[in-house]
Amino acid sequence: MENKQDIRVRFAPSPTGPLHIGGARTALFNYLFARKNNGKLVLRIEDTDQDRSEEMFEQDIEDNLKWLGLNWDEKYRQSDRKDIYQKHLDTLIEKDLVYQKDGAYYFKTPTEGEVVVNDLIRGKVSFGADSFDDFVVVKSDGNFVFHFVNVIDDMEMKISHIIRGEDHLSNTPKHILLFEALEAPVPQYAHIPLILNEDRSKISKRTGDVHFAQYREKGYLPIGLINFLAQLGWSDSKGREFFLLEELINVFDLSRVQKAGAVFDIKYLNHMNHHYLNNMDFDEYYKLAKDFNPFEGEEDYHKKVLKLWQERVQYFAEIPELIDYFYQDPADYESKLLVFKKSSPDQTQKGLETAFNVLSSLDESSWSQTGLQQILDDTIAAEGCGAGDVFWPIRVALSGQQGSPSPVELLEVLGKDESIKRIATALKKLTPLELN
Repeated sequence: MENKQDIRVRFAPSPTGPLHIGGARTALFNYLFARKNNGKLVLRIEDTDQDRSEEMFEQDIEDNLKWLGLNWDEKYRQSDRKDIYQKHLDTLIEKDLVYQKDGAYYFKTPTEGEVVVNDLIRGKVSFGADSFDDFVVVKSDGNFVFHFVNVIDDMEMKISHIIRGEDHLSNTPKHILLFEALEAPVPQYAHIPLILNEDRSKISKRTGDVHFAQYREKGYLPIGLINFLAQLGWSDSKGREFFLLEELINVFDLSRVQKAGAVFDIKYLNHMNHHYLNNMDFDEYYKLAKDFNPFEGEEDYHKKVLKLWQERVQYFAEIPELIDYFYQDPADYESKLLVFKKSSPDQTQKGLETAFNVLSSLDESSWSQTGLQQILDDTIAAEGCGAGDVFWPIRVALSGQQGSPSPVELLEVLGKDESIKRIATALKKLTPLELN
């Protein structure tokens, strides 16, 4: 059995674009496997495509991995390793295992037999010799190709396990042949499922928000994204959903990774992120949430508003739209919205007038959720109004919306003066409704 100390994995992104959501998941699976087995994680920047590789993309990849807490043990850049690749090319030329044609070098592949991949997730996968031809290892312009440098780096870096996307499975027989030609041990492979859209098409730049930074910018938490990414193709044996990173390390097992594609369900991501937001210490939550509040005001007021949404918000970028009516009068709503579906304009007007009079006379010291709830409940009972004739129009008058925090929560945060002003505006809207 392999010594756990010898386990070495790598995350090998190409800096030709920002970190992809699929790349982030691959990095996470490698990180979890390495840490679970007391191994090493290598970050290898595969920048052989010099025309498309850019430093800003390499920085994007590193910044987002660090933000997630996925720290690596060693880092290499392929553009710094050309002498190593040339040395191994010379060896293969000497062994007559490659040949030159039109200025490029090709690796000789067998004409019969098969190449077997013993995949830790997919089991035994066989490729007949007729499924691939001789392939280029060095282009005519002298640039080394992906297949060649990928294998040499895995060999030189003593990579023990290659955990990567299923789309690389078809490349694997070529890589195994290269390992054998280089007289190097073949690593163990684990090809993880593709990430799919909800219609089960492959997620791509054209069909989904694939750039990882978009989710960071929208205000998702690292731990929310980590748990979501982990469960894109993997599941806990006990059915648990929420883990700290250290807990994930302890329970992660490649045998629990599924073969079928993993559907990217944004609703599930929102569910997970909401869980962590809801359970955060308020001071920590406020420190992050306030950066998404575009409105001016006193900090104490900001805190009251944002605290009201901690149990409701799914990700921080939702905040501006959710809280705008706390900072600007929502008086442009339709007057019909004030009338509860089981009520009428005259009943609504009576209930809201009664509430207006009671709230106007209420002392500031009683202006709390508990006090407001009690006084309005008592008013409904005394006047014979329906709850919908009081609470519904108050909610709409204060927020201009059908859905919001409870009316008493809105009253408490907005304060007496602003609340009374908005209810007065609503009463003016109701008068022509009654006449019509």
